[in-house]
Amino acid sequence: MLWAKLVLLIGFALTLNLLQPEPGKVEQDTIDLSVEFQTIEHFGASDCWTIEPIGKFWSEQNKQRIADLLFSLDKGIGLSCWRFNIGAGLDDTMPVPYRTVESFAIAEGVYDWSRCAGQRWFLRAAKNRGVPYFLAFVNSPPRFLTKNGHPYCDPEVGTTNLREGAEGAFARYIADIISHFHNNSDESERITFNFVSPVNEPQWEWNGPWQEGNRASNDDIRKIVKALHAELKRRNLPTEIVIPESGDLPHMWSGREKYGGFYGRYIREFCGDTEIAPLLNYRLSYHSYWSDAPYQVVAFRKRLREELGLFPGWRLWQTEYCVMEHNRDLTMATALRVARVIQLDLTIVGVTAWHWWLAVSIWDYKDGLLFTDWKKPGDPENIIVPKLFWAFGNFSKFVRPGMKRVLLSRDNEANVNGLLGSAFRDPESGKVVLVYVNMQNAPVRLLLNWRGDEKRKVDRLTPFVTSENPEDNLRPYPSVPATGPIEIPPRSVVTLVGEPPRDAGS
Repeated sequence: MLWAKLVLLIGFALTLNLLQPEPGKVEQDTIDLSVEFQTIEHFGASDCWTIEPIGKFWSEQNKQRIADLLFSLDKGIGLSCWRFNIGAGLDDTMPVPYRTVESFAIAEGVYDWSRCAGQRWFLRAAKNRGVPYFLAFVNSPPRFLTKNGHPYCDPEVGTTNLREGAEGAFARYIADIISHFHNNSDESERITFNFVSPVNEPQWEWNGPWQEGNRASNDDIRKIVKALHAELKRRNLPTEIVIPESGDLPHMWSGREKYGGFYGRYIREFCGDTEIAPLLNYRLSYHSYWSDAPYQVVAFRKRLREELGLFPGWRLWQTEYCVMEHNRDLTMATALRVARVIQLDLTIVGVTAWHWWLAVSIWDYKDGLLFTDWKKPGDPENIIVPKLFWAFGNFSKFVRPGMKRVLLSRDNEANVNGLLGSAFRDPESGKVVLVYVNMQNAPVRLLLNWRGDEKRKVDRLTPFVTSENPEDNLRPYPSVPATGPIEIPPRSVVTLVGEPPRDAGS
């Protein structure tokens, strides 16, 4: 009888144990605050192309809500750069109206500054909410400066659709717009564009009227950069030039001949050009499209890092990304895919800026930070906020301009399906920010070891969590000891924010 009771008790205990959740895996990381890497410049998104009609036709209340979500540190994700599209002009041969916008220019040297009212509304909103950086970018030269009169190419235009010898006129057009905002008599629209991008994905052919676009060979780009730099300098504008906004990663190290010109191999072509390099302030940009498949996500970035390593002192920006797939996804599935790309661009490539593509999308596509079903005036002005938006905010809201990435011992290259991490420190305030992306279906219990100057260390960390829990949208949780244990929930993005002790120096 005693033996039977013992067997029953053991069986009951085993059953209870099976019903208990399995404790999360325990891992350890070391953060060394004295080992520094790149300085972060900004996180951003673009206003193409739906911001114009939204800014023009939506109610003030709903526009303000979008602006708060995008730009506010208190109410949203605090973008630190706003990417403003300089439109090439409306064209009735283009079947989709939301893939181009009007141009400020009526003709060469003649402007209507009342145009682009919706984009200008959001420029003001970004400025009012303290966005520190603005980037103007061009998908196509204005129609009056193109060979075919359209803001897109055709096979006959040659290496580029910019008219032969029109580089100076194109530079004056861009500088006129930048100068207008920089010197605007209306203080609310007095905006300095810190950066300008005169070409966008120049290796693609852009033949046909599906959206604004212009190819440009490397020699075409050189001519544009020289003319634009001279014009900006002549006007004493503080705007820096950013190129080439490569449409993918491989063209940063490889290229090809077509249309009678050479396209791609951008790092060697421009970093190795001693005449062009100083005009770019030793900075190049690329887009991370088509780069998150298992065979690409690490290999492409390691190859890019190796290529840039040939030219020490250069900075890279990632200025456009979305998941190139149909069907919106509001869940953590896409949020985690994107967070992993951000994490690897930061830690493998060492980018100093990272930008999403569309700030607001009207499409059934994985291309928006925010979505709406609105298409035209009179439609309901709904705002759909996916988990991706908050996961992006785990970076943009907390990893602020001027922060330095510091050593976190985790090997992201070998751990792309597990827990990925990065660490940052503000040299002014001493604030420390850790960002973790847990790709797994199980939680991870984390212990942290801190190294570096004692006065740089933090005592406690406050978690901000984005997860499959509907309430976890950058949700703050109670602070924990800086050494842990800290639980990173399954399928989540978690930012840990630590302030230095009040009596500690920086």
